[in-house]
Amino acid sequence: MDKLAYHYNKKKLPAKTEGKYLYYYPCADIENASIQMGGRGFVTIEVTEKEWEALIELDRIEYNNEHKYIRHIVPIPDGEEDDLTAKQQEQLHVKDTPIDTAVAEYWDNKSLHSQLSKEEETILGMLENGYTQKEIAKELNVTQGYVSMLKIRAQYNYDYIERTSALQTNSPEYIWKCWDLFIRKLEMPMFLDVELEYVIGHIHPNDIAHFLYWYYSLGEFVRFTIQYYLYNEDSIEKEKAEYLSKASEPELKWFNENYADELPLVQIVYIRLIDEVENRRNRGLHGNNNAIDGLYTAVEKLAKRVNISPEEYFTERIYPIIVTIRRRRIKQFYRFYSGKKLKKLNYF
Repeated sequence: MDKLAYHYNKKKLPAKTEGKYLYYYPCADIENASIQMGGRGFVTIEVTEKEWEALIELDRIEYNNEHKYIRHIVPIPDGEEDDLTAKQQEQLHVKDTPIDTAVAEYWDNKSLHSQLSKEEETILGMLENGYTQKEIAKELNVTQGYVSMLKIRAQYNYDYIERTSALQTNSPEYIWKCWDLFIRKLEMPMFLDVELEYVIGHIHPNDIAHFLYWYYSLGEFVRFTIQYYLYNEDSIEKEKAEYLSKASEPELKWFNENYADELPLVQIVYIRLIDEVENRRNRGLHGNNNAIDGLYTAVEKLAKRVNISPEEYFTERIYPIIVTIRRRRIKQFYRFYSGKKLKKLNYF
C-alpha cells in the first residue's frame, strides 16, 4: 500500500468530470506517470462516488493489513540499535517509518534468523550488511564457492521458515513482500512465481479477462491470486462443495468443461476469484478496464519513443525479456527440486 496515494485518495478530490473523483495509484515508471508527487509517479483515474467508496474501503483494509505487525510493539533496549543492520538503522530514523514498525521488523527477522544454523545466520547477516561474497569468504577463511553454496541454502531455509510462519498466521505482509520482489526481479521466494504461473496459466483466458475487469490494477489481481493460492488450504474441499452446490446450470457446465480435471489448487483459486467478484458486485463496485488500459497506456508511451506500435513494442521488446526470465526460473525450479538440469524446455 502506497501511503502517499492513500493519503490523497482519502481527500476525495473532485475530478474534471462533474460528479466524479480522482483516484491515485502508484506507477513504477515515473517518466510515464500522469502525475508526480514526492519524487514518485502516480496514475490518476476518474471514478464515480460509489466506485470511490468501494476503492477507499479496499485501500483502508490493505493499509491496515500492511501495518498489522504494529501489534508486536516491543521497545528496543538501549544499545540494541547497534545490532541492527545499516539499512535497518537508517530506516529507524526515517520520519516516514514509525519506530514501532522498524522494531517489529527487526524482531521478526531476528526470530527467523535464530532458526538458521550458525553459519547460515552469519552469511545472511553479513550479506544484509553489504558484504560481498568475496569479502565474506576472506573474512571467514573459506572459498567463495562455499559461501555461494551456503548462501543458497541459507536463503532457502530462511524463505521456508518465513513462508511457514506466514501460512500459519495468514500474514498479508508476506503477500506484499512477494509482490514487491516480483516487481523488482520477476521472481518470488520459494519459486512461488513458478507455481502461481502454473495456476494462472490453467485458468481459462475468458475468466482471466473477466477477473481483470473487476480489479483496479494488474498488481491487485496478482496479490489476491497469491492470497487465494497460499492461504486456507485446509478448507479447499469445503469451499469447492459449497460453490458447486449453489452454482447455476451454466456455471456448473463451465466448471466441468474447464476445471473438473484441474488440480484442486487451480480449482479453488478460480472459485475464490469468482467469489471475490461477487463480493465486489454486492458492495456496489463497478467493473472497469483500468487494469488492461493502464498496462496498454504504459506500453504505448514506451513504443512512441522508438516510433513503433504498442503491439510491436510488446512482441519485440517486452515479450522476449519475459520469456527469457520465465525460462530461467522454470529451469531453476526444476533443478532445485530434482537436482537435474532441464535440457529441453517447451515453454510457448
